[in-house]
Amino acid sequence: MDFSQAYPSFFAFSFMIVMWFWGKTRNNYAVIDVGWGLVIAGIATVYSILGTGNLLSKLSVLVPVWFWAIRLSGYLYITRIRTNHPEDKRYAKFREDYGDKVHQKFFTNVFLLQGFLALLLSPPFVVAANANLDLSVFQPFAFIGLALFILGVIGESIADNQLHRFVSNSANKGMVCNIGFWNYSRHPNYFFEWLLWLGIGIIPIQIQNTNSLLSLFSPLVMFILLRFVSGVPFAERFSLLSKGEKFVAYQKTTNAFFPWFPKAS
Repeated sequence: MDFSQAYPSFFAFSFMIVMWFWGKTRNNYAVIDVGWGLVIAGIATVYSILGTGNLLSKLSVLVPVWFWAIRLSGYLYITRIRTNHPEDKRYAKFREDYGDKVHQKFFTNVFLLQGFLALLLSPPFVVAANANLDLSVFQPFAFIGLALFILGVIGESIADNQLHRFVSNSANKGMVCNIGFWNYSRHPNYFFEWLLWLGIGIIPIQIQNTNSLLSLFSPLVMFILLRFVSGVPFAERFSLLSKGEKFVAYQKTTNAFFPWFPKAS
């Protein structure tokens, strides 16, 4: 029996145990946000090691994923963990809800769940790890996907920087960030995050291999997570609590996800 396909799951499970223990010792479970990018990149690496495809095909997805993971995890570590930033409001609320079983439920409901979700994003890694990319033949999907990935990374970096500068200014306390990209979308960071995952999903598509279309499952999952599950809904809920009518007014004029020109108030 071939147990090799269990290796990515074993890696994700083991990695989440380490992250949970780190969060428990620091009394800050926001470390899971740092681990999110790294566990995905690790899963991609495991699939690349196991895959039968050529090195070029494996690297076409592995390099972008690791670049994304290091940028995202590094940014979150520096701004939220290394600086001893208070635990994210989402996790503070979970602590209230979990009561005496806080550590157990954080492990099962947050860390293991995110490990499972990371595995759901694996199709591009599986496709790329078992394909043979030949650049002597023009590969439009590879170039389109890479362009979308680069655009997503740049856009997300700019959006993160704009928000960080806004909230770092004490004069903006209690105000809604509506500068730069945030004037066109209430969550441009999430939009660009999805855009770069759309690029990752497109990179390994080969016209002659219809199975590679399964790679598009990942950006679909990421869109659902960001728009309807853990991204926009959580952020909107806490923004309404902290900013009230100012955020309500912002909701009326600005798209939630896809950037577009503001509506008249």
